[in-house]
Amino acid sequence: MPTTASQVGEEIGLKDNLLTIERLLPFLTESVKSNLHLDGDLRLTPRERWTPFFNKSENLKVEVVDVLPANLGPVSVIQFKVHADNKLIGIWKQAFHAQLFKEILITEEPLARGSFVDVTKFEVRNQDVLQMRQRPVEAGDSLKRHQLRQTLRPGTPLLWRHVSAAPLIRKGETVDVIASQGGLIISLKGQAREDGADGDYISVRNLHSKKDFQAQVIDDKRVRVTF
Repeated sequence: MPTTASQVGEEIGLKDNLLTIERLLPFLTESVKSNLHLDGDLRLTPRERWTPFFNKSENLKVEVVDVLPANLGPVSVIQFKVHADNKLIGIWKQAFHAQLFKEILITEEPLARGSFVDVTKFEVRNQDVLQMRQRPVEAGDSLKRHQLRQTLRPGTPLLWRHVSAAPLIRKGETVDVIASQGGLIISLKGQAREDGADGDYISVRNLHSKKDFQAQVIDDKRVRVTF
């Protein structure tokens, strides 16, 4: 018996009302990003078959319950709830292949150990960071006064373990100490007992009392302490 126009319309309507994984993925992806505080382009691909079922609601909400591993990996198991029209319709646990694309820095030429990081010598490339074992430096990350801890070959992704903040203060240097208590601000001289980069807390010796105290590095040869 030939298929009638009304039967074709019914089949199309049924397909439109099927709750497929393709319909859920945008909601699930955003929920995972929000739950784990991720930025970048997250892509999830199911590793298991999803059996679609009839649900004509257009008001869908996906809520992540758990993710293993907790920080998301190339293969992750995600447990999630699905709500339709503010009613819970089910809880699922499913394995996904996960990719998180971010813009990272790739060396364009050999870079020597000890040199200051110059971002103009790097190519910005969109890459899946979940495939990387260690955290890369992303385009836009602050690298002010950072030096390379090792020599890098061309084509090497820049990792945070490759760089360190250059000290603003060296052990033994005389530093300016800005001490404040309430509205009172006092300046005095001290001696750095250790190296310190921007934001570091280091030990400083009062040149008069010879007592040591902790102070925060705020600039070249300047520290701050609050009493």
